Amino acid sequence: MFRTVRLSASAILAAGLLVACGKGTPILSGSPTPPPPYSPSVTSEYTIPTANSRPAGIVTASDSNLWFTEFTPSKIGTLTTSGTVATPEPLTPTAHAGPSAIASGPNNLLWFAETSIGKIGQINLITPPTFTEFPLNNSKARPTGVALGSDGNMWFTDPGIDAIWKISQTGVVGGPCLVTAGAHPMQITNGSDGALWFTEPGINRIGRLPVTNTSSCGTLAEYPIPTKNSGAYGITLASDNAVWFTETAAHKLGRISVTGKVTNEYSLAPAIAPNALLQGADGNFYFTDTAGNKIGQFVTTSQKVNLFNIPTANSQPTALTAGPETPPQIYFVETAGNKIGQFKYHCC
Repeated sequence: MFRTVRLSASAILAAGLLVACGKGTPILSGSPTPPPPYSPSVTSEYTIPTANSRPAGIVTASDSNLWFTEFTPSKIGTLTTSGTVATPEPLTPTAHAGPSAIASGPNNLLWFAETSIGKIGQINLITPPTFTEFPLNNSKARPTGVALGSDGNMWFTDPGIDAIWKISQTGVVGGPCLVTAGAHPMQITNGSDGALWFTEPGINRIGRLPVTNTSSCGTLAEYPIPTKNSGAYGITLASDNAVWFTETAAHKLGRISVTGKVTNEYSLAPAIAPNALLQGADGNFYFTDTAGNKIGQFVTTSQKVNLFNIPTANSQPTALTAGPETPPQIYFVETAGNKIGQFKYHCC
């Protein structure tokens, strides 16, 4: 026996609308609420096993791990993709070498400056990694910044003797290519024109050195920064083919074209001491605010500056790098905090 079911007029109307729209199709009115924008933040901090190690440089290597230098104990550390600082941390071949800046080269090689002893270190990422040192032929050499040049060689700044050094992937040292006395060249990058660009805080200029295929040095050019005593430090090639740099003392972000003209200087206030610099996958610039204990963001479309707190107080963030993710997040060293920090500025 079947039971009679009486439907209300409203139920019949609703059923008819569903049929008209297609079986199982929901009826929506208005617009869906968009998800809130992702809020950038320092999401993780990884403690370095060696106390008071004073991490100084960091880079993503070809093995997708983060490699960083430990200045005080003269060690090289690794942050794995699983978020673990690997142990033990290998010692440099020479004690008290003062490893600082580090960069990735071809053929699974890493290169780092041994600032305290005037040598260049090389790491071959085999299992286990092997270390080699190449001395610079000057007892006063103090290599500091490093970049892979357009010629396939590694190039190092040397504020100790006001010079730029070249070293081939097989360890042949070239130079020194001298800059103006007292320039104290610090950070270096490869420009869109194939030349090397570097900050010269001692004379308040940006230096340009073209690469050559010979043992001789290219013709040096040094371009003045409009703001006096700007304290130029971090430098990077940007997607607009210009070179951008931080002015630590002036709290500014500068832009210089490959023709050598400083076209803009933007305020980074309220940042206290903008330091290392890179451009994110979103086109914005990110920097460490060392004295302010923050990660800074310069939004290119609005010139707005956003600052993000680092959980560890007085951590002294310095060097930073793009991580192995796609698109990459940002990793940075906490020189006084003895940690490696992760800064996420996009959700996925």
